[in-house]
Amino acid sequence: MQKVAVIALGCPKNTVEAEYLLGILNDKGYILTNNAREADIAVIHTCSFIQDARTESENCIKKILELKSEKNLKVYVSGCLPQLLKENFADAFPGVDGFVGTGELPEVLRLMSGKNKPSGLFLKPGGLNDSKFRILSSPLPTAYLKIAEGCNHSCSFCIIPSLRGKYTSRTIASLADEAETLSVSGVKELIIIAQDTTSYGKDLYNRFSLDKLLAKLAKIKGLKFIRLMYAYPSSVTDGLLDVIKEYGNICKYMDIPVQHASKNVLARMKRPLNTVKIIEKISSRVPDIVLRTSLITGFPGETDADIKELERFIKSGYFQYAGVFEYSGQKEASSFKLKNRISPQKAKERKILIENAQYGVFKTKAAALKNKKIEFTAENCKKAGALHIVSGRTFFQAPEIDGNIVIRSKKPVSPGKFYFAEITGNEGYDITAKLCRQR
Repeated sequence: MQKVAVIALGCPKNTVEAEYLLGILNDKGYILTNNAREADIAVIHTCSFIQDARTESENCIKKILELKSEKNLKVYVSGCLPQLLKENFADAFPGVDGFVGTGELPEVLRLMSGKNKPSGLFLKPGGLNDSKFRILSSPLPTAYLKIAEGCNHSCSFCIIPSLRGKYTSRTIASLADEAETLSVSGVKELIIIAQDTTSYGKDLYNRFSLDKLLAKLAKIKGLKFIRLMYAYPSSVTDGLLDVIKEYGNICKYMDIPVQHASKNVLARMKRPLNTVKIIEKISSRVPDIVLRTSLITGFPGETDADIKELERFIKSGYFQYAGVFEYSGQKEASSFKLKNRISPQKAKERKILIENAQYGVFKTKAAALKNKKIEFTAENCKKAGALHIVSGRTFFQAPEIDGNIVIRSKKPVSPGKFYFAEITGNEGYDITAKLCRQR
């Protein structure tokens, strides 16, 4: 049977879709490999949300096509880049053997089997949301659960609705079944993702239903951390906050991208204008919650006064973490037509200003954590002389973006298991700690 390499680019939502595809391919008898050089078929699942992601996808395709020129290799491309370029994709990458958009990823198998012409186009927007087959690509005990696809918002800088279609929730029953299966397989940290997690269920149940879903998931035996990402501000309900407070295994953590604080900029972004009040409400109702956000600097029309307002908001201390990004002007987004564009240099300067302000907040929060005991999952343990360097994450650290718990221990630990530690300080965005006597 042929060997297949699946290359997933972009965000965790793409990762989940690639894991579903891996499961489907495995069920069909294909041999899976992580090495494209030893594969007979390569499938590249692309992202093009911002220009950097689009460039990464284009470069990856070119690299795999170079490999194709050296060996017998079929190359298929799926996801956001074909969805964005549509029929122009074939002209841009004539060496690709077939491509599909975001909503019909399983059609890759039909192309691979020769049941469709190599030029066959499948460009219905959407996503691969549900499958009884899934092969995890990330190490245990962490896995993502994608609860919905698409987006109904009209943020002027974003092209996701055109790439992924309207918001479509999975049922609570199907999500609970998948979460139960993941837990049985050894998953202990479940990370809830979607383009917008807090709008979950409105299309199915006629109400924002993330609180109902989380309450269901929290009762699944074995799940120690349930983490919420990609929350949209205006659909954070009191019921959701109450559920976060109620269940001990729902992390007191929320990723809630606000993008900016100035109403002038938020209006041009077509984002909620009451964002600041929403953040204040969350912090008031759940005082011990740890918040992370995403911010954009250099948006068209952003003034010096706007950036000072954002700086003041960040310094107020609501967020422990923030990802700050310079505005990426995709021509397909409506913001591309806005006047008063900001130079890349000024956008970068403003990004650094906000990053520095946020790091000052983080240092203060990290200092307040000293001597506190926390439970964490160990992810790595490496021998370094007489010591072992342990790294892992606790409830307020999402993978890859929030730093790690770092411990220098005389004794080794087992990756994938949970331990207790006492916080001693920080090194950059990493939290330093020492192992506690285990219970």
